[in-house]
Amino acid sequence: MITEPPPAPESMRMRRSALDRMAVSGTAVKLPAFTDITVRISDHGGDVTAPALVSAVVDRLLRPAERPAAGAAVVDGLPMADVADGRRLHRVLFSAVWEQFVTRCDELSSSATPIVKESVTRDGVIPPEQYGSRWSFKALHTDRDAMLFSHLYGPVRGFVGGEFLLVDARALMQARELSFDDAFEWSVEPTPGSKPVLRAEYGDAATREFGINLGAPAPGQVFFVNNTYGAGILHGVTPVIADDPGRMVREYHRCSAR
Repeated sequence: MITEPPPAPESMRMRRSALDRMAVSGTAVKLPAFTDITVRISDHGGDVTAPALVSAVVDRLLRPAERPAAGAAVVDGLPMADVADGRRLHRVLFSAVWEQFVTRCDELSSSATPIVKESVTRDGVIPPEQYGSRWSFKALHTDRDAMLFSHLYGPVRGFVGGEFLLVDARALMQARELSFDDAFEWSVEPTPGSKPVLRAEYGDAATREFGINLGAPAPGQVFFVNNTYGAGILHGVTPVIADDPGRMVREYHRCSAR
């Protein structure tokens, strides 16, 4: 990690500025814990585009200053026949959520042309020139460019760990009166720009007091995170340790937009 801000795209300057403003104490409304963030597809007839389901997800993602929600959602019970079908349904679900999210989020403009991306990452075999490591980034951080993203995990086998973590940086920085430089350092990337990474000395306490360990992702679970500049939601995973290296597979399907 590096502590000095690297030459960065405008998005990183905006992330730094937004996170720094979160240090202001005594002015924020009470921030919600990561409770009631699960939305069950079975409660909506198994339809991943059901308007009530999509609205329930977006309700949990939005973080307006006066009434912030948790900033994350777990959609449970994707009715997938296999991995390929799950990824197709994930894509459909993300598109429906993004369409509503961009119209309701104060930080975004619904008139702008979005850049929507889809990818599959397989831990342990990532080309090092892409991210500087064969493994996906696991320390608590905000992503560099995406405004909203979601992950669907699978296939997964042959390892322990990989539990999904969320931390509310707003709550952490206000409670501890931390500045950006107090709380964060910059990742070292092989490509231009970096992402803010929570300093290791805060990680355990931050998760315990201002976050949640959601456990290892279950089949059919989709994790959504509001990654807008002002949301202040950090995500990461616990270390992944192969207990059966010959069988180990850890893949996740990611959808994102900015």
